[in-house]
Amino acid sequence: MQQLTDLFAKPGFRRAVASFGWLAVERAGRFVFGALVGLVVARHLGPVRLGTLSFCLAVITLLGFVPALGLDAVLKRELLKSPAKTAELLASGLVLRLVAGLTGYLGILGVAYLGWGVSREELGLFRILGLILFQPAAYLPELWLQAHLHAKRTTLIQLSTLALSSAVRVWLVVIDAPLSAFAWVIILELALCAGGYFFSARAVGLLLPLDAARRGTMRRLVAESWPLMFANLAVIVYLRIDEVMLRHLVGPAAVGVYSAAVKLSEIWYFLPTALATSVLPALLRTRERDAVAYTERQQQYYDLSAALAYALSIPVALAAPWLVRLAYGAAFAEAGPILAVHIWASIFVFLGVARGQWLVNEGLQKFYLAATSAGAVANVLLNLVMIPRWSGLGAAYATVISYALAGWVASYFHPIVRTTAAAQTRALLIPFRGWRYFKRR
Repeated sequence: MQQLTDLFAKPGFRRAVASFGWLAVERAGRFVFGALVGLVVARHLGPVRLGTLSFCLAVITLLGFVPALGLDAVLKRELLKSPAKTAELLASGLVLRLVAGLTGYLGILGVAYLGWGVSREELGLFRILGLILFQPAAYLPELWLQAHLHAKRTTLIQLSTLALSSAVRVWLVVIDAPLSAFAWVIILELALCAGGYFFSARAVGLLLPLDAARRGTMRRLVAESWPLMFANLAVIVYLRIDEVMLRHLVGPAAVGVYSAAVKLSEIWYFLPTALATSVLPALLRTRERDAVAYTERQQQYYDLSAALAYALSIPVALAAPWLVRLAYGAAFAEAGPILAVHIWASIFVFLGVARGQWLVNEGLQKFYLAATSAGAVANVLLNLVMIPRWSGLGAAYATVISYALAGWVASYFHPIVRTTAAAQTRALLIPFRGWRYFKRR
């Protein structure tokens, strides 16, 4: 208890807890406004139309690695290490992401006009949803706010924007609007959030002149982040390739059912990201000060990540059929078994995010690329075998296996990362370790 008291007495720890708390509030509000309204929209659209929209979003997401450029983790680290270079770093990142976003959008338009293997309705959705590729550039002020633990500001912006977009979605359901209208609401929400981040960051001192960009800084950022960019592609592949492959191997209805289950499973994926954002400043300070304490903090970080994942996975897996029927109705009943399997992927997502931040701190981006690439290849191969036999349930099994491979098993294949693999394994055993702890007491 004294250790806990001392820990809570530290200003940095209190700021991290407050930041994590605000991010948790944001997700709770996103659940109330977004998820519940999303359930209404899903019921209204049905499996086929929901599958069409989810397929188009999945394709756009697969291309999202281009404008993101893997810069987030590198920029956060540099903003914390060199606050005097904030304008130069953010302006250089903005120029890079604007160019990459424009390139990706033009590529989407080219594919849409060629019409390779997609319907006319899907072509129209690609033209609208392709604007999402400008999100990484527009959201750079949010990155600065996160790095400086201004989670309260970002939370208020996201909740107010989400409340407005949710009201618009309900209105679209009432008037039975076409599918393209639901796509435009996604773009509206992104635009409003981007504007809110910009003016909020400016109010607390952020200046972002484009002329502060430097070619040398851009080259250095790209040199450090390119492994993360392709690693992000690999992550996105095994996050979204399931829906793309289901669309071509089974059909839109299967995508709709699978997407419904995944939405209930992935709604919790904000937690590891929020936790990483909140503890990063303290971890970096500890790393510079005390190597032994840094190792202990990392183990605590993995333990906490695994404990949160178990606390979510076990009840959701047990209640999956009931949750699906309550959320979506009888039309989506097949999503129940899919959710019961897919939710276990969250354990490896939580541990993978924790390990990913450590890899960036230690300059091991290339290993991160290799691990996530292996997971992506495994996911595609497993999908090819399992989807034709078990449809969405096979895709869920493929997801869990590939996440485990990329986020945990791969850690044993690099001599430097094996210590982290051992720490992850101890975290995976937290239910048994926790039982022994309480038994000793």
